Amino acid sequence: MAKNESSKSKAEVYREERKARIAKAAKKNAKSIEKRGTAAKIAKKAIAIVLAVAIVGGIAWKTIDTLGVVEKFATAVTIGDEKISAAQFNYYYSSQYNQMVSQANYYSQSFGYDIGFDTSVAPDEQTTTDADGNETTWNEIIKNNAVDYAQFVTAYHNEAVKNDYKLDEEAQAEIDELIENYRTQAASNNYSLNAFLRQTFGPGFNEKAFTEQITKEYLAENYYTDKQSEITDSITDEVIKAEYEANRNDYDYTDIRYYSFAFTTLSAKDGETEDQLKARQKAENDKVAAEAKAVFDKVTNESSLIAAVKEYKNKDAEKPSDTDYTTLSKNAQYESLVTAISEDGAKWAFDAARKTGEKTMITGEKAVYIIVSLKPVYAMNSVDVRHCLVKFDAEDENNVTEEEKIAAHKEAKALYDAWLAGEKTEASFEKMVTENSEDEGSAATGGLYEGIRISDNYVEAFEDWSFDDARKAGDSGIVETEYGYHIMYFVSDNTDDLDWKNAIKESKGSEAFTEYQETLLSDEGEYKITANDTWTNHAANDYCDKIRKSNAYSSAYGA
Repeated sequence: MAKNESSKSKAEVYREERKARIAKAAKKNAKSIEKRGTAAKIAKKAIAIVLAVAIVGGIAWKTIDTLGVVEKFATAVTIGDEKISAAQFNYYYSSQYNQMVSQANYYSQSFGYDIGFDTSVAPDEQTTTDADGNETTWNEIIKNNAVDYAQFVTAYHNEAVKNDYKLDEEAQAEIDELIENYRTQAASNNYSLNAFLRQTFGPGFNEKAFTEQITKEYLAENYYTDKQSEITDSITDEVIKAEYEANRNDYDYTDIRYYSFAFTTLSAKDGETEDQLKARQKAENDKVAAEAKAVFDKVTNESSLIAAVKEYKNKDAEKPSDTDYTTLSKNAQYESLVTAISEDGAKWAFDAARKTGEKTMITGEKAVYIIVSLKPVYAMNSVDVRHCLVKFDAEDENNVTEEEKIAAHKEAKALYDAWLAGEKTEASFEKMVTENSEDEGSAATGGLYEGIRISDNYVEAFEDWSFDDARKAGDSGIVETEYGYHIMYFVSDNTDDLDWKNAIKESKGSEAFTEYQETLLSDEGEYKITANDTWTNHAANDYCDKIRKSNAYSSAYGA
């Protein structure tokens, strides 16, 4: 609740998302199968006869191979020396189609953003552009994604086997649960699991093939995640320190307050020459610079900057405003100041010789800036905190009333006062959180957030309290955020867990892993791709036909 994203590990999040995605796909296919159930039962007897006749008469395999005999043995893609059957590729295409549907729905529902993929239309009936900007169909994009994913799974699975990598009990339990989920979906629609899987992933897919495929994927994906961690962990302290010393401005922070006197860009008057315009523009800029200098001369510290700017802004106002026109840039990084002010402004703020309270006036291309240093360049580290959340009991969570805030604060203060009246220890705070917190993500662990960083995207008030320079172990208080009131407890200031060390290790680890993966999946490497267009196109086109039939059925019967 305090953070805008989960505090779980990447591997845990990935497994949960994948599990939910496959379960969702199972339910979706179950609904489609249910509609066709009666017709399928009638057709089975006829299909058996047609199949027998077709073998003798040579009827096209696409029409009659409902059991997937051909697709089990036909090769759709070769990854290195390993052949991916057409039946397996049907699965890869299906999984990538469902991934695209999930992605389109996610962006639409979460951000109102249309990625250009219409989930109600077959992929081969809608166009998009590829990575090179060329027009293509979504069917082609999904097919290529399926080929790439087949390579990924094959390569990482085989590397896992080579290195005697095993799935843990948790992963194996997830596989078993997924298979049982499909079995339940099949039974609820009067289908055997094998029949359900054929309908879902195409001919030639059965329980044995599905179990092998899911196990292979889990092994590949878990090995991929752990390989990333292994490579990142191999980055030495010497490499990390050398990078930091060479590029400190990329990793350090500073706090400043500033105000900008913007230049007005003039336009040429009728008959005015270019030189005349330049002279008039210079005179206008000089006027702005003189106004800035008059304010600058009154500045001695942060508060005097605020006061001087207010005086400047209100000089011609009938009713003075108490607005703070200056900008506080806290925990600022070098590039952010280059963007907000200028390269010269960033250099000044990040000068190692800078002292608290120093000021400067810098003329940029678009404005004159007055800057006061509040906290010279520093390195950030992680902290550990605990919190107990009391949510607003609001009818409209986006428009919390003052009465609702008062009620929540009263409840939070009562809990806080009761804790203050007791032992005031971390253990007693943890107990209070476990029994009362409404943050489902942390209540079970006593509201503990370990190793949080200024860059972790916590809500502002929560972050400001946690990273206050004066904060020390045992500090407590109440903080209001958009979620409600947080009763806070500061556990530790992790001065050895520096942000720059973490950032460099992650960055260097990512670079090294990218190099590893590019080599592993290279066009000329051990796992190079050789695709059989006949069978990859067959799988893609067949799936598009299935979507068209489903849409036609839904339209005809109003389903």
